[in-house]
Amino acid sequence: MLPPFDLIADAIAQHESFLIAAHVGPDGDAIGSGLALKMALESLGKRVEFISTDGVPQGCRFVPGWETVKTQPSRVAPCFFILDCSGEPNRLAAPYEFVEKASFKVMIDHHRTSQPIFDVNWIDAEQPATALMIFDLLKHLQIEITPPIAANLMCGLSTDTGHFRFPNTTPATLHAAAELVQLGANVAETAFRLFDERTLGATKLLGYSLTRMHSELEGALTWVSLSCADFEACEVGDEGSENVVNFLRSVRGARFSVILRERRDETGPVTRISVRAEPELRADLFCKQFGGGGHAAASGCRIRYLPFAEAVAKTISAAHDWLNGGAQRAIEESDEK
Repeated sequence: MLPPFDLIADAIAQHESFLIAAHVGPDGDAIGSGLALKMALESLGKRVEFISTDGVPQGCRFVPGWETVKTQPSRVAPCFFILDCSGEPNRLAAPYEFVEKASFKVMIDHHRTSQPIFDVNWIDAEQPATALMIFDLLKHLQIEITPPIAANLMCGLSTDTGHFRFPNTTPATLHAAAELVQLGANVAETAFRLFDERTLGATKLLGYSLTRMHSELEGALTWVSLSCADFEACEVGDEGSENVVNFLRSVRGARFSVILRERRDETGPVTRISVRAEPELRADLFCKQFGGGGHAAASGCRIRYLPFAEAVAKTISAAHDWLNGGAQRAIEESDEK
């Protein structure tokens, strides 16, 4: 299916005010794609707000314009762009009433579990990152990719390809990355800021997490749970646990890795879960059963209302089942739909 470039171009031409939002618990692809599109629309004289109710993760607070991201919209906009997200109310990092009040909605996403529920739906699971889709869109629309836009697109590409190490790194990804470097993106800084740099507290939390790691099912499953007390002891917030799950996944023999983090918000206890897995184990389908989603190799979800210990027990029990045939059953059921 060809990308709906003309339909998106019409939406941009017909509206002057836009809201943009991506998924909850945003990563570099969500932030980079959203800011790149925001800057591109602003270059056309449009009014644009990029919303993230979860804010901007610490690791992304180096890309140009990150401080312009708002946690709440200041107004209703007639056109709403949903990026890197299925657009379901529990997955979108924006008050859903603003989506409902928008007269026109555009989805641009690369998650295979997303469904075409808006006015324009560009869903391409073969794309390694939403940032690459935005890159192609801007080139098609002949919008100048300035150094700040290039830096944000590089952030998105780097995040979702593991800085060009994951199996989803395509020739098109590398060609785009090369062009973005020519346009002003700093590939070395992007890699360092996203994957290597961490605060002292986050470094302590990483060490603490590795000493608490569980290895089960003959090493196929690795996991760790971090309570509020653990974060307090290391004097770090939830952002300090970014990338810990990647260390769990890097253990030789590990096929499915999970980190569970105890949090609290206005609804009560919340357990945030991140999963990294061999692609054939479909981390996205695993997280979908808890209302989450993502990619085959990297996904996330949240469990609300349950006490942390119960949420941990429920998740790890599900992981055992997943590795003992549950994944294959879920894949077969998904293929039948």
